[in-house]
Amino acid sequence: MARWASFIDSRRAISPVLLLDTGDFFRPEKTPDDEIDYPYFFEGMRLLRYDAVNVGANDLLYGREIIAKAAKDADLPLLSSNIIDRRSGDLLAAPFMIRDLGGKKTILGRKGAIRTGIFSLTDRSFFDMIENAELDNYNIKEPAVTALEAVSRLRGKKCDLIIAISHLGWEKSVRLAETVPGIDIVINGHRGHDGTFQQRTGSTLVVDTGLHRISLTEIEVRFTNGKLLTRASDVGGVALRMPGRKDLAGLEERYLMELEQKGIEDKRENTVEVE
Repeated sequence: MARWASFIDSRRAISPVLLLDTGDFFRPEKTPDDEIDYPYFFEGMRLLRYDAVNVGANDLLYGREIIAKAAKDADLPLLSSNIIDRRSGDLLAAPFMIRDLGGKKTILGRKGAIRTGIFSLTDRSFFDMIENAELDNYNIKEPAVTALEAVSRLRGKKCDLIIAISHLGWEKSVRLAETVPGIDIVINGHRGHDGTFQQRTGSTLVVDTGLHRISLTEIEVRFTNGKLLTRASDVGGVALRMPGRKDLAGLEERYLMELEQKGIEDKRENTVEVE
């Protein structure tokens, strides 16, 4: 996270940035070490300053209350456009988010900004793969119907750019782009490729995110002569060569010290050491 933060800060210094998470920020099952791991992890997410965080099936295993508390403590803007809590009949989180990027701030609001709408989708199949009574508390609204509604509402709110965070899997993310007009970018969270991968479907760019702790997917967006240009790339190697941001590096050091004091092995997967 410390190196990721340094890279993201370098991008924020030169242009507007949206930082998005596709979901499954909790592990697929509870462990005795959760009480140690998660406070550090969510503090790291708070320091990174996310713009939207999708809720995945893994996250719901811990229950709505725990997710809500983690989001409040870490100031995470939760997004969940098609997960409905059966107990209340309400959506689990915000159905969409709008972010105005760039432009100039005036007393009448931002002028010349790119108005960006973001919504998220989760597939029922990922719930069915997990045997846990907690997931029975939630219903999944059909993704394509949700997407059509979200695009219509966001275009109605004058959004210049619409992003779908897709917790559907690669093939269904591509199908979403093929069948639902008006989405500019689909970001797939349940990846089908080892690294960042992109495919253009009509006017929609579908992007597969990369490997945990190794890849960092960046999507560049430009408007040139009124035409939208989008391109994805893997900047993980660049980020890993950057010095870690001090606050997050210090957080990681405190985390490792606590693991050592309690005799717990460092369980971080796919950790890459860069000299």
